[in-house]
Amino acid sequence: MTDLLSASPWALTIVSSELQLAPSMRAVDQLESQVDKVVLQAGESASECFCLRCPSLGSAEGGAATGHYIISWKRTSAMENIPVISTVITLPHVIVENIPLHVNADLPSFGRVRESLPVKYHLQNKTNLVQDVEISVEPSDAFMFSGLKQIRLRILPGTEQEMLYNFYPLMAGYQQLPSLNINLLRFPNFTNQLLKRFIPTSIFVKPQGRLVDDTSIAAA
Repeated sequence: MTDLLSASPWALTIVSSELQLAPSMRAVDQLESQVDKVVLQAGESASECFCLRCPSLGSAEGGAATGHYIISWKRTSAMENIPVISTVITLPHVIVENIPLHVNADLPSFGRVRESLPVKYHLQNKTNLVQDVEISVEPSDAFMFSGLKQIRLRILPGTEQEMLYNFYPLMAGYQQLPSLNINLLRFPNFTNQLLKRFIPTSIFVKPQGRLVDDTSIAAA
C-alpha cells in the first residue's frame, strides 16, 4: 500500500501513477493507477493498494526488492502548457519468509458459556515433500475441549488435512483459546511462532442465557 500526503499549500493534481516492479516480483492483478486525476488539498492524502507475489529466496538476508513507484503530478492551477513533474520513489525491500505449512482456522465470531464451539483447523502442505507433522493442543483454563490432544500426521505435497475440535467455554469475556502447537519433522529449524500468526489466539465468549420455564412465565 502506498500513501501520498500533500504538503503543498496549493492544490495538487495527480495526473497518473505507475508501479514498476523488480524483475523477481509478480503482480497478482493488473497494475492500474487508482489515483488518476485526484486533486489533493493541503494536508490531504491518497492511497493505492497492490497485491504482489514475492519470489522464494530461502534464507537470503536483506529481503526482496520491490521496485519503483512513479508519481506524475502538477499544480492544479497551472496552465495546460506547464509540464508534468514525475517523482520516482524507490520502494523498500520486503522480508520474505518461507512457510512450508499453511494453517488457518474456521470458527464462529463468538462463543457462549457451556455451549459447544466447533473449531476446524486446515493444514496445507505448501512444499513438494511429504510432511511429517506432530500436533499437540495445550489446554486453557477457560475451555474444555474434545478432540485429539496429540497426533502425528503425514500430509502429501499440495494436499490439505483438516482437524476438528469442539471447545466448551467455561467463562465469559475475551478468553484465550487452547493453543495448537505444530512441529515439522522435516524442518527442525522452523519455529512454531510463524504458524501462530495465522491462528486465532482468543475469542469473545458471551454469558450463558437464562432459561425461561413455565414457572417464571406464570409468575410474570
